Amino acid sequence: MSFLIAIETAVPDYSHKQEDICNFFIKGTSNADTQRKLKFISEKSGISKRHSVLKDFNPTEKNPTLFKSNTSVPTLSNRMAVYQNQALELALKAVFKIEEFSIIKNNITHIITVTCTGLFAPGLDIDLIRELNLSPTVQRSSFNFMGCNAAIIALNAADNICNSSPNAKVLVVCVELCTIHFQNNDKDDFILANTLFADGAAAAIVGSKCVGEKKIKLNSFNSLIIDKGRNDMAWYLSETGFIMNLTSYVSALISGNMREFLKEIELNKETITYWAIHPGGKKIIDDFATALDLKNNELCASYNILDCFGNMSSPTVLFVLKQVLETSTNTPKGSKVFSAAFGPGLSIETMQLEYV
Repeated sequence: MSFLIAIETAVPDYSHKQEDICNFFIKGTSNADTQRKLKFISEKSGISKRHSVLKDFNPTEKNPTLFKSNTSVPTLSNRMAVYQNQALELALKAVFKIEEFSIIKNNITHIITVTCTGLFAPGLDIDLIRELNLSPTVQRSSFNFMGCNAAIIALNAADNICNSSPNAKVLVVCVELCTIHFQNNDKDDFILANTLFADGAAAAIVGSKCVGEKKIKLNSFNSLIIDKGRNDMAWYLSETGFIMNLTSYVSALISGNMREFLKEIELNKETITYWAIHPGGKKIIDDFATALDLKNNELCASYNILDCFGNMSSPTVLFVLKQVLETSTNTPKGSKVFSAAFGPGLSIETMQLEYV
């Protein structure tokens, strides 16, 4: 068996109002239709603020880091330089929030890193081992370029490690700097991305032994690829950064398949006490709730995280799960948590947890 021992999260120091980010891109285009779309989507996004490693979106900023003007197009090299300079610091910020990490780290046997917004070698995994002063014999894995649902994939891998090793303790670290990939472009895909994504990090400890006041077991993992949505959420490299395909059909594809998917994995939604659903966007949460006849308050953590942080890609579902677990008090043994996140492909990754 494996148990979720800790989750902690972190965001960069720069916090931007949603309207300020929107105005930054509005000033970068003379296309009235694009300006209208940006304003409309921003106002309906369910997001009030987002965090970034970039100070660039502050309306009074005179010395931007990456976007030297509202119309500048940073190169891939420019963007990766920011990633390599900032990703480790943000990841460490999340890890160091783990209670008694200075003691826990002595027993860490594996580290799994997750990111889709930057790559370099030696990578984030080796940098974390060095900066955290972990044993040089720690086994490492990396899940790269898998998108918003990669945290659940990483936890699945951690679960497999713990099931095969009675003394395993796995550190999972997700860090994404989505804002360094914003594009000054009038296409609808980029408008959606520019009004949705943000930066953040999350760290989790999974162990083969049950510890802590809230004992939470990782029960099962399931996956679904909706091939019809292959081109509705996609992620490519280009000379001017990472390019995202993101259409408004994603929410319908997810909600249209969830009920049948739960039936296929023999999950009765009435057995679920808490829901930790990735807020890929407000419409995704709305349509997910409608598809499964859930009340909005059952997904309040998803709405809250979206409002305060936006979509940070892979760490986001762990932000939601952390809030769900922290706000669940006096939860009886046997209570179950269902978590789901959505990524390119179009792919759905789910996880079931249980209080024991």
